[in-house]
Amino acid sequence: MRSSTGKKLKTAALIIAAMAVLISPPEVLSKSEDAAFSSKAAGTSSADFLNLPVGARASAMGGAYSAVSEEASAIYWNPAGLVQIPKLSAVFMRTQYVADINYQYAAYAQRLSYDSVIGVSALFTDIGTIDHTDIDSNKLGTFSPKDQVFTLSYSKAILEFSDRDMDVSMGVSVKYINSKIVDSAKSFAGDFGLMTYNFTNIPYRLAVTVTNFGQGMRYDQESNPLPLTAKLGAAINPFRNMLFTTDVLFPKQNKPNFLFGAELASQPNELTRLCVRAGLNTQRITDGLSGFSAGVGATLHFFSLDYAFVPMGELGSTHRISLTFDFPFRSPIFERRDRSIFTKMKGISLK
Repeated sequence: MRSSTGKKLKTAALIIAAMAVLISPPEVLSKSEDAAFSSKAAGTSSADFLNLPVGARASAMGGAYSAVSEEASAIYWNPAGLVQIPKLSAVFMRTQYVADINYQYAAYAQRLSYDSVIGVSALFTDIGTIDHTDIDSNKLGTFSPKDQVFTLSYSKAILEFSDRDMDVSMGVSVKYINSKIVDSAKSFAGDFGLMTYNFTNIPYRLAVTVTNFGQGMRYDQESNPLPLTAKLGAAINPFRNMLFTTDVLFPKQNKPNFLFGAELASQPNELTRLCVRAGLNTQRITDGLSGFSAGVGATLHFFSLDYAFVPMGELGSTHRISLTFDFPFRSPIFERRDRSIFTKMKGISLK
């Protein structure tokens, strides 16, 4: 049996290798695109709807969620986090975005075994009705842009890198993307995620993700790349009911930026949880928008209702509401009795 030290060294090597891939995108992934991963690349990618955040909890925490994602929305944030669900998890969200734009998201995840989970999700956007004009501003009618993203995810705990003090999981996702403006475009993309769970005196999680790598979108003659993004994430629980999170983003269509989030929880009883959240997105501040966000959430038995308020500067304010169903009651990973991401389905109880 491998020693605990040996496993930690292998895990560290795995994380360093993944970080090396993420930190080197400008040189490795786009030698012919000098502007990539800088502010000069803003607006050069297509399908920006792939970056619309899902889940009111994550939105309230500024999107710093890649090292936290622990319910069905992990399909979007980091598929490696799916292994934290109890037996099954479902998320439903509706967002009234800026202007007439709105989008809906639904996800479902099911545990297959004590160390593996599968999940599916769907994202739908509705931009509203826009006048269709020619080059001389003559009205030709109207059009209604819409987007659809369907995702299949698989997550598995990595036994070879796990021990009594640390667990490791990985996840992969495959996306089918269908977008319509006036003309239509279709594509496939993939996500990859890695997460470690460190059961120390002050427990913490680390995450590495790469999202939206795949074919570009071709609406007419020219193909435009997808918004490829790499992330390094961390989350720490300095106290039982307090959580701090951060993500460092390396988007191909912009310069690196930082996300920060915090959550303070109260538990009146074993099956009830009340939360207050706040977040900061430095990219929105750079873009001249408000980078702050806030929200609240309540969990009662199997259900969680979350709300996020995300102001967008001169564009107005957005409101996001999501409903999460976890069966049985999902306690935070570091508060579980067995202190592990591994879950024996037959051993799951209602507490």
